[in-house]
Amino acid sequence: MTNDLTLGRLLGRHEAFTAIAGKCTAAQVEAMRQVRDNKLYLDHAKDFDEFCQKYFHTGKDNANRLIRLLEEFGPTYFEVAQLTRISPATYRAIAPAIRDQTLHHNGEAIALIPENAGKVAAAVAEVRKTVTIKPAVEPDPDAPSDNPVRIAVQKCNEAVAAIEQVMGLGTHSACIHAALCYLRSRLSYMEMTM
Repeated sequence: MTNDLTLGRLLGRHEAFTAIAGKCTAAQVEAMRQVRDNKLYLDHAKDFDEFCQKYFHTGKDNANRLIRLLEEFGPTYFEVAQLTRISPATYRAIAPAIRDQTLHHNGEAIALIPENAGKVAAAVAEVRKTVTIKPAVEPDPDAPSDNPVRIAVQKCNEAVAAIEQVMGLGTHSACIHAALCYLRSRLSYMEMTM
């Protein structure tokens, strides 16, 4: 009985953290935008990149990427991304179905709350199957087909499509999650060393 009580408390904490995490992320990104747009960093760093690394613990490129997401989608993107891992391209596909903190899918209104994370994830997976999502990175059309950057971009797009296809099956979620964590860490490292 004690283990059940402990598990219940931990799951409750998890749901509470999930409920506020998306809102907190959006608020953090809004703070980044204000610092950048108002050049509040100038007395504390030589440029926005140095400020980001020193105070936000990320690079300028990542901060600008997050700011672009906030500007394009608003804070709701971060809340949905907290409930279910979702790419900006997939969010673009479901964005018209999100109104008043609710995802409208197949005649059902799913509140964007931690208790509905499974339903939200299932709806997103269904959308992934039915919508052709344009790659976030397009190869340079003027680059020769043997250009190493063009080849790398094409391989990245193919890898993303393959992972999204497997995610749509709803199986092997632990393996997919591990692969995504690995990729995220490698990409963050590469971005920081550019």
